[in-house]
Amino acid sequence: MKIEFELKGGALAAVGVPGVAAALAAVSAAVSPSGMNPASPEAVVDAMVAEKDHVQPFELARWILEKRQDCQLIDLREPWEHDDYHIPAAVNIPLTQLFTPEGLKQLDRGRTVVVYGLGMGHPAQTQLLLSLKGYRALSLKDGITGWWDQVLTPQSLRGENPQPAGYQQARALREQFLGGLGQPPNSGAKTAPPLPAPPPAPAPGKASPKKLKLGRGCS
Repeated sequence: MKIEFELKGGALAAVGVPGVAAALAAVSAAVSPSGMNPASPEAVVDAMVAEKDHVQPFELARWILEKRQDCQLIDLREPWEHDDYHIPAAVNIPLTQLFTPEGLKQLDRGRTVVVYGLGMGHPAQTQLLLSLKGYRALSLKDGITGWWDQVLTPQSLRGENPQPAGYQQARALREQFLGGLGQPPNSGAKTAPPLPAPPPAPAPGKASPKKLKLGRGCS
């Protein structure tokens, strides 16, 4: 049986939380096999309204640097897109395979599953379905595009009116990922290493010794 549903802007306000909860309850019963302990549709709606169903790129970057063991990062894009570039520590399970028995076996019910794609649409729907199946799930706000814009892009290049607030912290965080791109985080550490101070400007007439490494992410 194929089930299709869509929530567009203003739908929650127009239908009302009870109506949305009832609709989600029907979806939950249809997509959750017995024994999967699906989440309460009312709780899922509450998380959506409170915007607790997603994580911001900057916060996810912190989690990765902290080497948190309670999260599992899933890249929903196609394998070639994942190979071209992906967020460090992400596991590639294309959306077309995620809800197969083989795909679900790769998910850890003991951890929070964070899903991302190119944007928000499919990951948000995936987060909803996973929540209804009983997983603790989040989607990445604005997907890998948001990650690139908010974590890896210098603040001076962000938007029409970039601001210097938080510049040094953002730069240090960005260099953590650009400098070590391709290296997965160590699994044993529990706390993040201290963020380095911005590197000194090169002496006049000398080229900067640091080169940014771009390319593939880590597996």
